[in-house]
This record gives sequence, structure tokens and C-alpha cells, in this order.
Amino acid sequence: MILRRLGNKSKIAKEIQKHFPNHRLYIEPFFGAGGMFFNKPKAKYNMLNDLDGDVFNLFQLVMNRKEELEKAFYMMPIHSDLLDYWKNNKETEPIKKALRFLFLSNMTTNTTGDLRRNGFSKDKSVCLNSISNISDYLHESNARFWNEDFRVFINRIMLRGDERPLQDNDTFIYCDPPYLGTSNNYVSGFTKNDSIDLFDCLVNKKVNFAVSEFDNDFIIDQAQKRGLNIIYIGERQNLKNRRTEILVTNYENKQ
Repeated sequence: MILRRLGNKSKIAKEIQKHFPNHRLYIEPFFGAGGMFFNKPKAKYNMLNDLDGDVFNLFQLVMNRKEELEKAFYMMPIHSDLLDYWKNNKETEPIKKALRFLFLSNMTTNTTGDLRRNGFSKDKSVCLNSISNISDYLHESNARFWNEDFRVFINRIMLRGDERPLQDNDTFIYCDPPYLGTSNNYVSGFTKNDSIDLFDCLVNKKVNFAVSEFDNDFIIDQAQKRGLNIIYIGERQNLKNRRTEILVTNYENKQ
């Protein structure tokens, strides 16, 4: 992993994956830190998307300008002056934009946003190694990235050079959107209308899909209205309390 983010699926990825169907093409509209992607068995083809421009920019650089990013990250100082500057200023140049994102994501605490008290050298070394390893993994996975609203991304997805629709026997869409009623990193938040649109887009695609959520009454109601299946994964701690993680699917529980 190259990012520390709230809602990262890396700790529970294996448990959720037990319920994934077989697939050759993996599609993820809410990539985030890649907690699921980097912890699941590798699919032959991978279509990845995130509306967050920082996420898209970082992974584009990891894939296409790895050496430049590694050198700049190695040279980057870690001190409070830089933190204060980047808290109040954004970057537009791709390398500097990625450095700011990595700095704020990995070198600060989730609760206060202050510099973490120790472990900088170790964190920096781990992150440097991750850049190279992740770059290789993405290329081996035939991964392609998009930077679009999930509605645009899902509705435009086609297979075989955009000539034929997706095939339901080899394609799987996994969605890990910002959960309703929780803090999130999505650019404009996630609303009930967004959730409705997400389910409608997925149902219309007529391929296997799964959506991660908490046991929110609204989400459960939307799933039941569409005849979808609800798989209970288990309890999970968020910032304020414990909630039950669920997986909403349009296929029967493979277990």
C-alpha cells in the first residue's frame, strides 16, 4: 500500500473477497487507496477509477513516471513548515501534487492532521519501496485508470474495444463508495441520491457486482427493492462507533 486513508479495505479485504465470483475483468469505480485491489487475487484485466484528482494523478505517475516520483519523494523534507504550507496551498504540477498528497496521507495523523511523532524514516522507506512494487503490479495487471464521476465511468464501460457490451460470465464490478453517514474523502460527499444512482447504474449493466456498505437502513431498503442479496461481513470500527459491514450483490452468496 502507498496511502494511509480512512475507510481503507486492506484489513478486511480477504473476508470480503470470499464472496467474489470468478472474473477475468475487474472494475472498481471508487479506487481510493486500492485496499481491495492490492489485496485480492490478480485479475487479467483491470479498469480502475476515482473522482479524486489526487488519487488519479498519483497512480498515473506511479505507472508512467516512477523514477521521477521516487527521486522527488526521496529528496522531500519532512518538517512542520512544509506541513503548514501544504495545508494551505495546493499544487498543480503533477510531481509536486503527488508529493503533497503522499505527505498529507502518510506523514500526518488521521485525527488531528499533525505530523506523526515518529517513524518518518521507516515510513519514507516503506513508501519508496511501495512506489516501485506497485508500479510493477499495475503494469502486470493490465491496469487502466480513469478520473470520472462513477455514473460516467460505469455507463461508458464496454468490452472488446467498445464494440460489445460487458459479458456477464467474466466481468465483475466492485464498489466501495463513501458510506452514508460517515466522514469520507470523496470530493463532494456521498448522498442518498448518489446511492440510488449507483445501484441503478450497476443493475442496468447486467454483470456481476458487489457494493460494500454499513447496515444502513436506507441502503438495505434500496437493495431489497431491487431484489439484491445482502451478505453480512461482520462488525467494523469507524471513527465514532461500531457498525456492521455488509456486501450487497446481484448474485447468490458463493459460500
